[in-house]
Amino acid sequence: MKRAHRTAHARIWTALGILLPLAFFTVLALRQTPPADRPAILIEAPAGIAAPEIDPETTQETPQ
Repeated sequence: MKRAHRTAHARIWTALGILLPLAFFTVLALRQTPPADRPAILIEAPAGIAAPEIDPETTQETPQ
């Protein structure tokens, strides 16, 4: 009985040792990467350019 337990234990850990890295690298390979030629998104307006005026009548309010 001890020998059967050790054999099963060894097989399970061998399978996990092969399958887990394989699954990890498969997920990395299938992950989508952003295009390299995507234009940068400006967080702030460049110096010298005024921010646009915000019209309160056209802005949407969030419902409460």
